[in-house]
Amino acid sequence: MRIQAKLAAAALSALSVVTVASCSSDAGTTTGATQQSPAQQLAAAKAKVDAAPSVHLALASSNVPQGSSGVVSADGWGKHPPAFKGTFKVTLKGIQADAEITSLDGDVYAKLPLIPGTNKIDPKTFGLPDPAVLFSPDKGLTTLLTATTSPVAGDKVRQGSEVLTTIKGSVPGKAVTDLFLIGDPTGTFRATYGLTDSQELRQVVITGPFFGAGTTSTYTLTLDQYGQPVTITKP
Repeated sequence: MRIQAKLAAAALSALSVVTVASCSSDAGTTTGATQQSPAQQLAAAKAKVDAAPSVHLALASSNVPQGSSGVVSADGWGKHPPAFKGTFKVTLKGIQADAEITSLDGDVYAKLPLIPGTNKIDPKTFGLPDPAVLFSPDKGLTTLLTATTSPVAGDKVRQGSEVLTTIKGSVPGKAVTDLFLIGDPTGTFRATYGLTDSQELRQVVITGPFFGAGTTSTYTLTLDQYGQPVTITKP
């Protein structure tokens, strides 16, 4: 009986050590994850996008006013140094059309409906930003993260197999319009960012006066497949 008691005491002691160590390890991990402020988390997510050799981007919109002109959706690949290839759906005074876009070394090429071949264009004439600029660390999409004012942690949300940490804040109108070439520069836009556990920026939801004062539309951008092999060449 004494031997059994000693064995039981030893087992309980070992279990206590393992439990304490496990709790200490978990606490350290949690503390490390929560030490960063929302602003620091956004800065870390920006750095991760900017450092990625390539990123897949999908864009969707909602509440686009009828008869307006602008980007409706997009799907493509961005690279660093800034380059892009993909498809944009645009609306020109309410008429929608698809355009296959390639942007590289400051030149933008498009295959447009009813126009033979692929031609060099000035995207501003179609109300489009140079899509490669979206992937510029200094002028692109990630500048919105560090331009966000009063960022606060939001709820965790599930997106597919991932659970994202959300951070919410406001973005000055000029920061949005300088990037997308549409919107009210004097307005304020609401932004919600979704970050993975590894601090990859997975989703950006921006709501505000994209089509002028008094309007409210939403653009949702999804970024994934970081670092996949992608080749972008001039047509």
